[in-house]
Amino acid sequence: MDISVIAKVPGLLEEHRLPGLAVGVCTADSVLWAGGFGVTRAGGDVPIGTETMFSVQSCSKMYTATAVLHAVREGLVEMDEPIVRYLPEFRVRSAFEEDPERRITVRHLLSHTAGFTHEAPVGSNYVVGRESFEEHCRSIYQTWLRFPVGERFEYSNLGIDLAGYILQRRSGLPFHEYVRRVLFEPLGLERTSFDARVIVRERDRAIGHSKGYLRLPVRVPMVAAGGLYTSVADACRYVQFHLTEAESLAELYEGKTYGLGVALAEANGIPVRGHGGGGFGFLSDMYWAPEAGIGVVVLTNSTAHPLHWKLACDIFREVVGTTAAEDGPWNRDYAIHVSGVRDGTARLRKVNGIHLFEHWNGQNFPLREHQPGLYISSNGEMLDLTQTPPTYANVRLHELSEPGA
Repeated sequence: MDISVIAKVPGLLEEHRLPGLAVGVCTADSVLWAGGFGVTRAGGDVPIGTETMFSVQSCSKMYTATAVLHAVREGLVEMDEPIVRYLPEFRVRSAFEEDPERRITVRHLLSHTAGFTHEAPVGSNYVVGRESFEEHCRSIYQTWLRFPVGERFEYSNLGIDLAGYILQRRSGLPFHEYVRRVLFEPLGLERTSFDARVIVRERDRAIGHSKGYLRLPVRVPMVAAGGLYTSVADACRYVQFHLTEAESLAELYEGKTYGLGVALAEANGIPVRGHGGGGFGFLSDMYWAPEAGIGVVVLTNSTAHPLHWKLACDIFREVVGTTAAEDGPWNRDYAIHVSGVRDGTARLRKVNGIHLFEHWNGQNFPLREHQPGLYISSNGEMLDLTQTPPTYANVRLHELSEPGA
């Protein structure tokens, strides 16, 4: 199939100084287009192909949630049982209630509603370390909850990693091996792995590139939440699985803006499901439009660009069509820079009447208008649309007046 947007990719690589990129477009039963552009590492000469493995970072969460759903059907776990049933030694600290661990369920873990903070004391995005997945997960026991259990959505790696740790404990297999057996092998995903030993030895693998870093880690302790590597060909097969098995996977899609390990979003006005991922030199998007039956995968080996989401949206617009975006700043991409800490892109979206601010790494924050041009999010961030580009800052929600006050 001829997709004119894809013909522009070589020029976009040069414009954004991006080492490499892989793109896939599929229906439920066929791949309309798949290919690679550029090279596996900055300054290298090994071309990217459809079997080249990329880190997909937080897209990993979808695969983990899918494996958990399989475990539920096997009777290994139950979605709504307290996780102390599976991790009897688990404890977490809270200023809101006593024994919060007795209320946290697997569903809370997968839907980011357990109240966890974003990072663990051992093995985080800031200090990766050499600790194991188990040591990383057990360090979560030392954390404090940011919110009462079940009160709100708060994007966090910790819940997904604990869900993966539960699979490991209940199955008696390493997490990466359990997912390989129940998900990757049945779907024929031979170029997909959570196993760092397999990934490190792989020759046809993209190397992440991030400004200011000469070398980035391949193995990370946050395995279930962000440790997956896959190829664009395998990613399309996984998307096709969701397109063909939507009914059996429906529990993953229950929610307004986020289900169980799956984001519910819009691409140029088209309702889509999937996830984005970013970090350690990679940015990626894997989304499918269930009503149109189209999936789009964009994998890149650099973080210094806004290309992944824009390209995915442009492909959806060309292949599926589009609905008119509402007037104003919504449904647009912006470059962001916050106190020298977080760089990348942000999206403003409106989904089912809910305004959202989405960070480059896939975090979604519902917004409420505080006064014209100023919005506050569920986690207490303020977004100022009167600035160009929009700015946001950490504030505590209780210090602000209610919208309309």
